[in-house]
Amino acid sequence: MDIGDLTDEILRDLRGPRPYPAVSLLVPTTRRDPFSPEDPVRLRNTVAEAKRRLAEDAGVSRAARMDVESHLDAAVAEVDLTHASDGLLILVAPGEHHVWYVPRSVPQRVVIAKTFLTRNLVAAVRVEEPYWALALSKGEARLWDGAGDTLTEATANGFPVQPALPDHQDAVPGRHFDMPVREEGHVERERQYLRTVAAALTRVLEQHPRPLYVVGLRELTSHFREALPNGGRITAEVESGGAPGKRGHDLLELLRPAFEERRQSRRDEVLQRLSDARGARRFTSGLDEIWQTVRQGRVALLAVEDHYQATVRTDGNGGHPQLVESPAEPLSADPSLHEDAVDEIVESALASGADVEFVPDDTLAGEDRLAAVLRY
Repeated sequence: MDIGDLTDEILRDLRGPRPYPAVSLLVPTTRRDPFSPEDPVRLRNTVAEAKRRLAEDAGVSRAARMDVESHLDAAVAEVDLTHASDGLLILVAPGEHHVWYVPRSVPQRVVIAKTFLTRNLVAAVRVEEPYWALALSKGEARLWDGAGDTLTEATANGFPVQPALPDHQDAVPGRHFDMPVREEGHVERERQYLRTVAAALTRVLEQHPRPLYVVGLRELTSHFREALPNGGRITAEVESGGAPGKRGHDLLELLRPAFEERRQSRRDEVLQRLSDARGARRFTSGLDEIWQTVRQGRVALLAVEDHYQATVRTDGNGGHPQLVESPAEPLSADPSLHEDAVDEIVESALASGADVEFVPDDTLAGEDRLAAVLRY
């Protein structure tokens, strides 16, 4: 499934506990070359590693192993590498399997635990967040439903919207609604058209609030901002003529600079919140401190570097984690080992209602890759 299909309900279900073994496979794939010969090799090797670890794991019964292996084979059969994004996530447990195409780079790895590895899905949703794109001209307004690099036209809630039928002035042969006309009647019809678009879009935003990008000529998008109740809902305006006539691929290329600007703005906001928290003495960082505070429900904002992962050992009470550089397999033989402690921290933060944000690698190098704003 694509990241655009991931709802809050699906994510909550995937984050829930599973019967052991819950197997998570991460496979890097090649977005720009859907026929890359490396992708099937990586997938085959990752599956082989998962089956080897299952066979060697004394905590996995023969029946459970056969069940999981059958679902693993079924999941692999569903994979379409010509549809590849930047990463592939396969989740398998007794009685179920799931395949997700992730629009973010991922490391090649296998994790076997009592829960699925979901941090990559959470990160993708945070960075490749769903959005609305309004392609606007004086002759038509079309709405697009976007998530990452997936853009699909939305045709409900009155879209596409077109102006009311023109009067005799606009019906003169050779004259189009898009042509500049100074008559007050024409100006009023344009205002009414923009109010109609704004009303239709308001209904959509009330049902599904998301960032909104408006693509069109600057003067028209400026007038539309005035017509839209709470015009501050517009995340960015992208100037381009003939926007409604563009294909989804062309719109995506126009929107990419606005996407990156928003990502940078969010990163800056996260770093500012961390800086403010440090001054207010509500800041902490590092695996050990955050392992403790997140379980106490004290974390308000968790910032994690994209690819940071750590295997740790704790005592029986889940106390201070000690990094394990080269854990012996099978990991299930030692209940004090946590194969992906960072994923557990992310899950605990989400469960307590904390904001979780992912930042580029090395952003938090001075903070041991993890930092948090504390509630108290």
